Amino acid sequence: MADQLERISVIVPRNPFTPPSLGEVHHFLCALDVVKLMEWWPGLPHVPKKDPLKVKTIQRSLDWKRVTQIAAYLLQQEIEDAPTVLDEVFGPVYEPQKNEPGREWPPTVKEIVKYNRSSFPFFSNVLVHVNGVTFTPNKKIEETGELHLDPNAPDFFLTIIDGQHRINGAYMALRIRQKSDPSAEWSIPAEVFKDLDPRDKPPIHQAQIFIDVNLNQKKVDRSLVADLFPLARGRRESLDTKDRAQDIGRRLMLETGPLVGMIQIPGIRYGVKDVVALATLNAGIEGVIPSLDACDITDLEAQTDFLAQFLECWLAASGRGEEKGTLELDRENVVYQGRVLVSVIGLVPALLHHLRIRGIPFASNKARAEMIHWLRDLIYRGGLSHKGKFVSKDEFKKLGFLGSGGIGRFRNLLWASAIRKTKLGAKISEKRVADLADQARKEVLRSVEPPR
Repeated sequence: MADQLERISVIVPRNPFTPPSLGEVHHFLCALDVVKLMEWWPGLPHVPKKDPLKVKTIQRSLDWKRVTQIAAYLLQQEIEDAPTVLDEVFGPVYEPQKNEPGREWPPTVKEIVKYNRSSFPFFSNVLVHVNGVTFTPNKKIEETGELHLDPNAPDFFLTIIDGQHRINGAYMALRIRQKSDPSAEWSIPAEVFKDLDPRDKPPIHQAQIFIDVNLNQKKVDRSLVADLFPLARGRRESLDTKDRAQDIGRRLMLETGPLVGMIQIPGIRYGVKDVVALATLNAGIEGVIPSLDACDITDLEAQTDFLAQFLECWLAASGRGEEKGTLELDRENVVYQGRVLVSVIGLVPALLHHLRIRGIPFASNKARAEMIHWLRDLIYRGGLSHKGKFVSKDEFKKLGFLGSGGIGRFRNLLWASAIRKTKLGAKISEKRVADLADQARKEVLRSVEPPR
């Protein structure tokens, strides 16, 4: 049994906020070998006898899609035939426990799992709780020492407070990597809590930590990081439409067009209240890039300039463009709002179709004048004009474009008005508008979308 003893070097951070009832030493920082973590996993019994305590923890059922996405992210490659790979990697671990509470086998995932690109794939530390280990302080270096554990000891018990998906994803990625590099190993950052809860008692403190980490801590607003993606890429060119949309959005926020200084990043209070948030704008831009590419508007400068001009024309056509640099908008002005701007940007393919039919160069003064004329007519045909201006916020609400399903109805109205020459009737049904919108999208996309 002596050869089973593990010695793990740890840092023991001082914490003046630790409740006295939890003892002097209970929290360590270290790196844990991911393969050994899986061997010590509560779902894999340490002794032949099944221990019911192993399923009375705060762990939840694994989401296998998330596990595979983490593995793909770490590897920076798509995982093909994912169900087979999962079974190959985890079958020996989880299939024997498929009938235990909370277990699932075989997993159900798509054949191909994509990944998020990163120049430095990693993840934050996992939170681990252990019973049945001993700590030996380092007498020469304060706040360091060794954890001694024997996974075969009857009182040893390890649970994962937070990070089970990261551990499984890391294990999966490592096993895939070991096919080409058998010597590959990986130790992942971990916070280890010792004896927070007795093994034979409910995991009270562990449950509170899980709640604090996963519920009480607020996730940052998407727009707070949306402007950082281009910065993180440095000089590298955008690799896909998502990258390109982020680059364009950042330029529209900081450099080019009528929304400079107005687009919101709520987390740092940048921009103007009631103006579209950066992440929302990026999502709208991403959807029209294929149409721009198909019309040979392909480089970053050209795409940014075209969309900046389009936004200028939208504000001019709406009759509600406000003075740049203002700290707030007229409360009745909705043309800058995310749901409106993104819906209007979604009409870029229809505008390209319109300019192409009339033989007007996309980048020209004539195109700018035609854009304003086309958008103004579209507002009128959709019944969205009142006294020469886009409808007010109160009118917008009365038309049913706020609340549940409102954005879908608004988009359908815009598309239904996009390629017709006459005004939509006041009594036209919602279904008829949706049908007209669908017909318009199909006609436009045949013209300006690349073949699939």
